[in-house]
Amino acid sequence: MTVEQLDQLFERYPQSDLDLKYFDRLSIRGQNFLTADLVLKSHIDVLRQNKIGEIEVFYTPVMYEFLCEEFPETYRRPVGRISFVDMDRYLETLDDINTHSHRKRFISIVGDIYGIDHKEGKRIKILCHGDKLNYRKWNTIKREVSKNQQFLYRNSEWTIIVFVNLSLTADEDYVERFKKNTDLISILVSKKQECNEEISPDFVPTEDVISVTDPDRLLAEYISGNARLIIIGENLNDSYKKALLDVRRYDKYVRMIVVPSLDHKNLDHFLRQVKLVYNSDRWS
Repeated sequence: MTVEQLDQLFERYPQSDLDLKYFDRLSIRGQNFLTADLVLKSHIDVLRQNKIGEIEVFYTPVMYEFLCEEFPETYRRPVGRISFVDMDRYLETLDDINTHSHRKRFISIVGDIYGIDHKEGKRIKILCHGDKLNYRKWNTIKREVSKNQQFLYRNSEWTIIVFVNLSLTADEDYVERFKKNTDLISILVSKKQECNEEISPDFVPTEDVISVTDPDRLLAEYISGNARLIIIGENLNDSYKKALLDVRRYDKYVRMIVVPSLDHKNLDHFLRQVKLVYNSDRWS
């Protein structure tokens, strides 16, 4: 964690609630902070004075909950919890489907996974928060992990692309198509807060909705934005259809949903459909 993040946490929450503990022993000009010592607000000035910009801490469930609340874009909530055996099976499945797609899926670890260095007699990090884990990497480290370990994780895809034809040559009225594009984004970003449906625990609406109106940009945005779902407006011309075909050639498991019209009196239904497709695995 950075010192700035620590400072912000201490400003917002009582020190006794945070449960922040040093992972590594730290010695600063005669002051010793030992492994598992509490990180205190008074330590921040000491860290800054000695030009220490970040420290390693234990990721406890309590502490991570505070991080999710305070820094939702950086510390996103996990989408699930998985056992050792199920992790092995899931990563093997991803490894298999990756052979049929140019998109190489993996999972991201939430929090740290600890083990024991028996030679040194101390805890070590086997996997760090945010580490990307695929089947190959898993097979190199799983012998070091307890068979009783439970893993919190996120998927490697999480954004939503809104793909609406705003070409001036399209048949349907431009104003209507522009309004649909705006409405789709507005529903996903702002009105979602008023509805009862959560698309995914790690989905941050203000950051994770991407508008693409240029068909030549669709594939690039799908790749760079780690898109999990493409929401498609109606009345696509040939260039827009070709763009979708290019994405499907790149990734045969791409998730898409077509929105013919929007019922503003029943937005929950629309978001339920988005949630259903977003959380589906097309290879299952």
